Amino acid sequence: MTEQRVSLRYARAIFETAKLAGVIDNVYNDFKTINNYLNTSGELSAIMKSPVIKTWKKKEIIKELFSGIVSEMSYNFLQLIAEKQRENFILDIISSYESIYLQEKNIIKADIITARELNDVLKTKILSELSSKLQKQIIPNFKIEPDIKGGLMVRIEDKIYDASVKNQLARLRYKLIEGKLN
Repeated sequence: MTEQRVSLRYARAIFETAKLAGVIDNVYNDFKTINNYLNTSGELSAIMKSPVIKTWKKKEIIKELFSGIVSEMSYNFLQLIAEKQRENFILDIISSYESIYLQEKNIIKADIITARELNDVLKTKILSELSSKLQKQIIPNFKIEPDIKGGLMVRIEDKIYDASVKNQLARLRYKLIEGKLN
């Protein structure tokens, strides 16, 4: 079974369990905390991925780090993952859980790229337009890329909506070269 399928299976299992218990938000926040620990500590990440370190030791480390910090459900899930020797999938499981969670909550992440910093009024207007067009709540990640010249680009999942000056100039150039400018 591929890593992605294994991760998705575990993510669905913890999501459904959390949903039945009414704690999907708690588990989501716990997973963000765990993800932060793993991404900021190269040593912890290496320990979890290491086949040399025994399961009982990994479970001890999980207990020491996360007992009392994350909910009982998240803690027990981490212990189960270690017991099943799937701790090297933790980050993928967290990512899959986040995708399931966001879909359930009708939320979508969007990278909003502009040539310069936007003021709060413009940010709010852009988010409002996107939210109403997509019928979803937006989690924005505003980025600045001066090379787009002006306008904006919006990247949502694998789609890019390009209303940048750079793109418009490129399209105009193509039309001029092809002689299709009317």
